Amino acid sequence: MKVNCYATGIIVLAGLALAGCGVEGNHDTVIRDAVSNRVFLYQKPGQGDATVQVVRANGYFGGGCSSQIMIDDKFAAQLETGEQVSFNLPSGSHVLSLQNSGACHKPDENARVDASLSPGQTMLVEVDKWGASISAPKR
Repeated sequence: MKVNCYATGIIVLAGLALAGCGVEGNHDTVIRDAVSNRVFLYQKPGQGDATVQVVRANGYFGGGCSSQIMIDDKFAAQLETGEQVSFNLPSGSHVLSLQNSGACHKPDENARVDASLSPGQTMLVEVDKWGASISAPKR
């Protein structure tokens, strides 16, 4: 009788352990919009604005840190790994820079992008998964 209880227990535990094997995680593949309570500036479109999309790369590394996106020295948003945010900026020259908190790497010399934006222009800016650099990919 005891052996039967142990065998049943082992079968139930094995079934529960295997139940998770068929589930695929998408933590490292999906980019999500940043939570609205961490996006502070440039959200309402205006006449002649340009759009700047900032995407922080995905990955388990850098998961314990936040990247603060600064636009013209103003705190515009805070991104976690695998998040993105779009800003509606007036056309003209702007500086996008990066500051970090938590366990992020210290921003390196690539923690700044100078942008000269035309009305209606769309620009992509990327933050690496460690939160150490920000760059505008070459097109």
